[in-house]
Parts: sequence; structure tokens; C-alpha cells
Amino acid sequence: MHLSELFKLSGFDAPSIEHPVSQVVGDNRQVTPGSVFVAVQGLRVDGHRFIPAAIAAGAVAVVGTRPPEELTAQGIEIPSSVVYVMAEDGREALAKLNAALQGFPSRQMTVIGVTGTDGKTTTCTLIESILAAAKSGDTGVLTTIGARIGGVEQDTGFHVTTPEAPDVQRYLAQMRDAGCRYAIVESTSFGLDQKRVASVDYDVAAITNITHEHLDIHGTFEAYQAAKALLFRALYRSDPKPGGPRVAVLNADDEGSFTLLQKVLAEETANKPETALTILHYSTQQTHVDVYADRITYEPDVTRFELHWWGGVIQMETQLIGEFNVANILCAAAATLALGIAPSAVQAGIAALPGVLGRMQRMNSGQEFLAVVDFAHSPVSLERALHTLRPLVGDGGRLIAIFGSAGLRDKAKRRLMGRVSGRLADYTIITAEDPRTEDLDTINAEIAAGVEEFATPDAYRIVPDRTEAIQQGIDMARPGDVVASLGKGHERSMCFGEIETPWSDQDAMLNALQNRIERG
Repeated sequence: MHLSELFKLSGFDAPSIEHPVSQVVGDNRQVTPGSVFVAVQGLRVDGHRFIPAAIAAGAVAVVGTRPPEELTAQGIEIPSSVVYVMAEDGREALAKLNAALQGFPSRQMTVIGVTGTDGKTTTCTLIESILAAAKSGDTGVLTTIGARIGGVEQDTGFHVTTPEAPDVQRYLAQMRDAGCRYAIVESTSFGLDQKRVASVDYDVAAITNITHEHLDIHGTFEAYQAAKALLFRALYRSDPKPGGPRVAVLNADDEGSFTLLQKVLAEETANKPETALTILHYSTQQTHVDVYADRITYEPDVTRFELHWWGGVIQMETQLIGEFNVANILCAAAATLALGIAPSAVQAGIAALPGVLGRMQRMNSGQEFLAVVDFAHSPVSLERALHTLRPLVGDGGRLIAIFGSAGLRDKAKRRLMGRVSGRLADYTIITAEDPRTEDLDTINAEIAAGVEEFATPDAYRIVPDRTEAIQQGIDMARPGDVVASLGKGHERSMCFGEIETPWSDQDAMLNALQNRIERG
């Protein structure tokens, strides 16, 4: 694609220059000859500072939000051979330009967006399994764990939230080129707020819940809610696709999201009354909504319930455990049933899914107690995890929770998580979870202060090394106990200082189990 065509398709006025474009990037370190560099105002660094470096690396055009004369006054010279284009928002420009460069791939698939504090990845995976059972076309999935395109796994990197806009559009283009009919995009609050998915044309927006999390990034709970709501506002900004529905799926049980999104959707409908939108509500507790669960029974290896929807009742079985996973299933079912997927495919897809990496994942080496890895890393998700695991504790057994709290993130949740474990776990082991540049001892002490509000000093310990913490949890376990390593889940690195170190809770727990076996 040539420069003039790229800018025209993206809605920018620019000189007619037939220079081929190789890529559009927001990181000057990624610039190669033929690149367009977008100077993005970051959280800590202004991308305009790197314009000279981008030009030196071969950028043929620069997009910025500052007038050229202002840049010149700051000593940033743009030669006449390089096109400079003004934009109101650098992040939005980065998304638009990459969507245009890739041929607007999301316009050629049915795109399902899932947001929420907890359960996003699980819900995306459930939707994928339902669509696979329906055999109605290939599906691409982009989550915080990675991307699956045409059945091929692609790792999206360490500690990934929603990838940057160039990567989002590249993955969507690969899905389209692989013949995918559906694209499922896990849309985080950070990714939405930072406009990484600004040029994704969604057909379905679904939410799991909104609870206390990421206030270090968003500042207030209201700002966090507003970021989540951007997914639903995007439904009204997406170009309509022939023959396809436009659907919003809301959790009627979740106070953090339900009233807010009802208001947001009413506002958007008033502004764009011509937009046809179906709004569906799901619940594990209410029966007057579009999709709800009834007669739920939890057994050691299976959960059964009736799924009621506007077309009838589906008898459901799942290997996933806990009421929150029933809610995730309802969310996935509502989204796919609204797309015309057959109830039999919903039933088969849910039954076929054995589990999700790092989500209530059983680790088994033949031991006489249950060992689990889960991603619970917020007060609400930790509480749900411990409530879910409690019924699995045998007679006389204990629930042993191993977790930490991340550095340079929401500090308020540390004591809250300690309080949750002090109330609900029989024993707590506090350890490292990405301390980054914060002092680990300080983080752990803040968690311990919360534990001590509900538990005696002999009901917890601090073990800074996570490998040793997991080993101690495994070593102290007796038949009937449940040992849960929480907070890392699917992640494959841990950050100390500014260095990412390879890490796997699954490997650590399996090694600990093996060490226990070898010691007899």
C-alpha cells in the first residue's frame, strides 16, 4: 500500500505521495525503512521525543499531535522528504492506520468482544469451544494467554494485556487470511482505554463483571468502569455487516456493571437511534432474564445445570467448577445463541472443554490431596476461588492458599486480599508475585496485615521465594487438603526489578509434588 492511499483510507489529509509503506508503528525501536511512525503520548514518555530517531531509522512519514512549529521550537526538525500529518489522538491514529494497512480485517468477520474483571479468558475459550462444536467456520481467538489462528497457537508475549494496536490488527488479518468466520477478542480495560482496539468493528460485546481492580492504572473505580463501557460504545461506532446481528450481553447479577451499562446503552441509543441492537441479560440467580441457570449441582468431577434461554431449555454438563464458571457459561451461551448457533452446539461445546490454562487447573501427580493453579489476583476473584475450592476440601482437611500481590499496581488490594484469605483459607502462605521495583518485604507485610485481621499468627507464613512457598504448601498438605497457588495462572514470567524471569506455577507445583514423592 502506498502512503497516500493509507492516509486516505484512514481519514487523514496528506500529500499525494506514492511511497510504499512497510508498517505503522508507535515504537521508534521498531522502525524500519518505509515505516510510518506515530508519536504516541504514553503514560510516562512523550513519543514526539523519538521522532528524530524514527526518521534516522527510515520512517517515511510521521503522525503527531503537535504542530510542526511547536516541534521545531523544541529542536525537533522534520526534513521535507518526510511527510508529517497531524492527528487529534495518536493512539487512535495508530489503530486506524494499522486497520487500513491490513485491509480492515474485522469488517470481514463476526467479531465477539469480551470484557470484565474476571472470567474474560475463560469466557472467550468457552465461546471458541461452542463455535467449534457448531462447525460453522473457523474461529480466531485473541486473549491475554495468546492467540489461536486456524488452530495454531501464537504466544503474545510476557505479561500481555490486550496487545498494541499494530499487533491486534495483524492477528485479525491473519485470522481473516486463514479463513476464520469468527474472531473472539478479549478486550481489557487497559486495551480499551489505550485505544488498542479502537478500529475493531465489534458485532457482539459481552461482559463478565466489574470489581475492584486496576485502580493503579485508571485512578478511580468510576474511570475503570468507564473504560470497560468503551467496548459497548464501540458497538455503535462499528460499521454494520450484512445480515449480522449486533448484540450486547450483560450480567444481571453484577452491580458493578449492570446499571452502568444500561445507562451507557441508553445514551448511545439516544445518540444513534438508527442502530439496531439486541440487549441480552444473563443470571445465575434470577429467572426473569433472557438466559439463566437453574437446578445447579456441583459434583467432584462435573457441574450440571439447566440453561434456560428464549428458545427453551438446554441440559448442561461442564468440567469447570464453581458458580462463577456457570456465569461464564451463561455469558458465552447468550453470545453464541444470539448469533444463531444451535443449542446442541452450545451443549456439546461446553461439555467438550476440559479446562482453561491457569483457571482452576488441577495439577495431579497421584497425590492424596487436590493441588490447583488459578489466576485469581484480585480481592473478588480470590474470594470466589476460595469459596469454589472450599466444598472440595475433605473431612478434616484444610484449604491452603499461596499468593502474593504485584508491585507497581493497585496497592489497596493487598490488605483486601489478605483479609479474604484470613477469612476463607485455613492457612495462608504469602509470597512473591511480580514485585517489580517495589520492596517485596513491604508488599508481603501489607498482605499479612490483612490476614491478621481474621487469622492468628500461626495460620500464615511469609515465604518470599515463590518456588519455596509452593514447595512448603505441598509439603504440609495432608489427605483431604486443597493446595491452591493463586495469582499467576497462565503467565509465563515473573518480574523482579525491571527484568522478566521465566516462570510457571504449573511447573513449580508439579516439581514440588515430584520432590515430595521422591522424599517419600
